[in-house]
Amino acid sequence: MKKVALETIGCRLNQYETERIAAQLIECGFERVEFNDSADLYIINTCTVTGRADASCRNIISRAARREGDPKVVVVGCYVQSDPEKIRRLNGVDLVVDNEDKENILDIMKDSFPDLFEAGLDVKQPRAIAEFHQHNRAWIKIGDGCNQRCAYCIIPLVRGELTNRPPDEIVDEINLLHEHGYHEAVLTGIHIGKYKYGEVKSPAELVRYILKETSIPRIRLSSIEPQEVDELLVEAMNEGGRRVCRHLHIPLQSGSDGILKLMRRPYDSDRYLEIVRNVKDNIDHVIVGADIIVGFPGETDDDFGGSINVADSGLLDYLHVFSYSDRRGTVATEMPDKINPEVIKERNAVLRAISKKHYASALKREIGQTAYVISEHRARSGGHFWGITDNYLKVALPEGCGGGKEILEMRIIGATESYLTVRIAD
Repeated sequence: MKKVALETIGCRLNQYETERIAAQLIECGFERVEFNDSADLYIINTCTVTGRADASCRNIISRAARREGDPKVVVVGCYVQSDPEKIRRLNGVDLVVDNEDKENILDIMKDSFPDLFEAGLDVKQPRAIAEFHQHNRAWIKIGDGCNQRCAYCIIPLVRGELTNRPPDEIVDEINLLHEHGYHEAVLTGIHIGKYKYGEVKSPAELVRYILKETSIPRIRLSSIEPQEVDELLVEAMNEGGRRVCRHLHIPLQSGSDGILKLMRRPYDSDRYLEIVRNVKDNIDHVIVGADIIVGFPGETDDDFGGSINVADSGLLDYLHVFSYSDRRGTVATEMPDKINPEVIKERNAVLRAISKKHYASALKREIGQTAYVISEHRARSGGHFWGITDNYLKVALPEGCGGGKEILEMRIIGATESYLTVRIAD
């Protein structure tokens, strides 16, 4: 039996697409093994959203290429799309497949490595997948591509224009995953707030359609742009009750109106805060997170002060802080007034400290509440599992609890700076 190991760098959409590739290879008779194990075929699904992501991809490709036994190394995804020749020049890479050909990767590999595949075997691209390797929650691709064209972002260049998936396919996949034991489906894409397909005209309508046509216990929205978090979406989330996670990740990118304009973001800081405040006022115990970029070209101390003000407003519960890096082909790459890397590093640390403070406050607010938790992975030390609540807070599960895909009802009894402590609910 031939063995395949797959590794994903980057977003949940990448993770979903890796699982589609894995499903086809398993149908071809491959045994899936962990990436650190010996395999006949290694597939690396890459990301290029930042310079750090590029470096991580190169490191993982190098690890695969050094494995004994002369395995085949296939590199696929966004980094390939942005710089295919650089990937081809890396030692040990046997095949590169860009995003445009990702759906046909099985046929490409059959042609490139006939010794790995049984002759005449016909395996089709699956309409739905049923398993997420080593994950207790499932990601569901609802769309791809983006038309927004932010000044710093390479994603439209490597993912192309916005496309959306038929709602019936989404429902079929959620139902199949539920049959295989999954209790949470995360709706993911590049620009999910622009979802529209046929009679389903918005993300709010998609949420309602999924709730009607499936019985999965809960769904979660992944990152959604602020201008698309409207009253209809908030109403749909509330109507769903416990079946819709009380969590939204709403990218900010900067708290400076001048920098937002340079970034080509379609809102200002006051509008952003208004949107988040409306979410907080209308969804009980909701957790809201944000992305912020530090060091965008031309960002002054005053501009950064605007980001501090929004981050420290009390409306955001955590931050994903990114240090700006040039991405080839983007507008920002050609902008003057680049920021010193040491200044970027200092600003990054400031916002991370603010994020840590507000996340700790969010955890403390939940003491005494009932939490509905799915375990994610075992702790590196000790016998307990870490889990995640519907409103995206980290939980240390009691000894003997967790490990599966089920939702566990817990009572929150305490909080540290970084996670909740719980007991089994009465």
